[in-house]
Amino acid sequence: MKLFGAAAAHLPRLVTQLTDSLHAACMVLAKLQKPLIVLVNGPAAGAGLGLSMLGDIVIAARSAHFTVGYGALGLTPDAGTTWLLPRLVGIRMAQDMVIRNRRVTSQEAVDAGLVTSLVEDHQLPESGSKMAAQLAESATAAIGASRALLLQSSVTGLEAQMSTEARAIALAAAGWESREGIAAFLGKRKPVFLRPLWFEK
Repeated sequence: MKLFGAAAAHLPRLVTQLTDSLHAACMVLAKLQKPLIVLVNGPAAGAGLGLSMLGDIVIAARSAHFTVGYGALGLTPDAGTTWLLPRLVGIRMAQDMVIRNRRVTSQEAVDAGLVTSLVEDHQLPESGSKMAAQLAESATAAIGASRALLLQSSVTGLEAQMSTEARAIALAAAGWESREGIAAFLGKRKPVFLRPLWFEK
């Protein structure tokens, strides 16, 4: 805030520079070809709220809370907040959070779909580590492609989305993960999604 206060008449240019950098970082996270876990251990406000919503799995400590925050500064949201928030919690709750700047508790966040799960504060690091280990053993290439499909789905019609899904599943079928997954299913065993060195595709 001190930086904003010192900017004076140059504030619009400063805000543009900061927002451009923030939005570039947000798109890198949104387009990752791997699952993204977010741990929230305190207040998630402003850009912090936007960044938290980019996660595929969002685990919050019980003491965490969520606030849009911009209205109190006479500013409008960034970091994808106006796109992500209504899709996660619905338009009415998004309006309440943005227009009234209402703080949402961690329990409300779970109930509304803003957060995947809630843990006690001291359990947060261990919960995040366990989730990361679980996802690391998953079919990460398929998850990456699925993330892209989900991101695209909000701006694509049903028929176009199904065409994209058809291309994506065909590409996935050519990969190691599908071979291992199908073999494991048929063999009634747990799949091991570690790409062997000899597999080149």
